[in-house]
Amino acid sequence: MPVAVLGAKALLAVMLLVAGGAKLADLDGFAATVRLFLPARLLTARLVRPTPAGARRIAWGVALAELALGGASLAFPAVWPLSVAVLAAAASFAVVSGLGFAFHRGRSCRCFGALSRRTFDRAGLARAAGIAGLAGLATIGAPPSEVALTPAARALLLAGSAVMAFIAFTAARSLAASRDALPGMVS
Repeated sequence: MPVAVLGAKALLAVMLLVAGGAKLADLDGFAATVRLFLPARLLTARLVRPTPAGARRIAWGVALAELALGGASLAFPAVWPLSVAVLAAAASFAVVSGLGFAFHRGRSCRCFGALSRRTFDRAGLARAAGIAGLAGLATIGAPPSEVALTPAARALLLAGSAVMAFIAFTAARSLAASRDALPGMVS
């Protein structure tokens, strides 16, 4: 069981790092998706500016939160509150997927920036449910002896997290540029 739990933790951490890095590469595209979910009442009350800049700030915050949560979860797998935070993030992904399916079916979710062209559909609902299930599994505590990491190992995992996020950022930027340069040729 500890292998499955630790594997789930690692998989979710990597997913968060890739998603956060790719979102940063396509911040305007993800901000457009964010605007789909801002309540009109919130926009008219000016609590969130109804401009692309306001949605961009939220998109920036979501991407940075994913990066921070993914890096921390990877480097500190025994910290149970981080596992609960990952579960909360996965549950919010499921809620967004459900709302997107209900109200914005067929629109791009921009979950992984330009790395994916996934839309709000039934398959997206299934993926979100799978991610939430995996996050639930990851909340099971593993024995401390299974996750004993030295400070040097934690530092290396954090450095690896930064590299992974940078690679996702670069890949998303490159893919977006390829699609812009060769419309219809690259999918």
